[in-house]
Amino acid sequence: MKLIVIIGAGPGISQGVARKFGNKGFKIALLARSESKLKGLVNDLKLEGIEAIYAVCDVADEVSLKNALSEIRQSAGHAEMILYNAAAVSVKDILDQDWESIKSNLDISVGGYFNLMKAVLPYCMANNTGKLFVTGGGFALQGDPQWTSLSVGKAALRNLVQAFQKRVEGTNVHIAQLTVCGYVNPQDEKYNPDAIAEQYWKLFNQKPGESDHEIIY
Repeated sequence: MKLIVIIGAGPGISQGVARKFGNKGFKIALLARSESKLKGLVNDLKLEGIEAIYAVCDVADEVSLKNALSEIRQSAGHAEMILYNAAAVSVKDILDQDWESIKSNLDISVGGYFNLMKAVLPYCMANNTGKLFVTGGGFALQGDPQWTSLSVGKAALRNLVQAFQKRVEGTNVHIAQLTVCGYVNPQDEKYNPDAIAEQYWKLFNQKPGESDHEIIY
């Protein structure tokens, strides 16, 4: 059974992606910090007939992330796709914000992705395959005085994704980001998790030479 790994699992976009790919016959592996949350998400998927497993990790901790990836690989093999969906946010007026909080959030939004790519990209390049996707955000395109930590994080993440894309030019490794320019809401026609998941399904099915680097959605 083919496997996809979702890092930063939660009830929003990641669960929509898990349902979409699970209903297409994929096994789902979820990674996040809270084991109780992961158990609940896995149980929800299993109730829908989707095979799912999980591993606990702190994406801001390089060793913790590597150990979780190793645990999944040993039990389920290499993933067809990895989605980096982790983010951290501190909603506060920019003049009341402190740099330590922003740095802590950057460790999750950007540092975790950097460590993920350092861990998995050499294998993907050696085998000339792999689909490595990222959930970006509209705040990457413009700053916001209330969502500063998230906008700075998404902007840095977008830049980092572009750097890794250039690193794999000429290979079949597909690195792409979905820049979601709206608030995720189950009742929103465009920005509900299932609709957003369709965009990842589109990216997944693109062929080498015809693939998008970024979808601004």
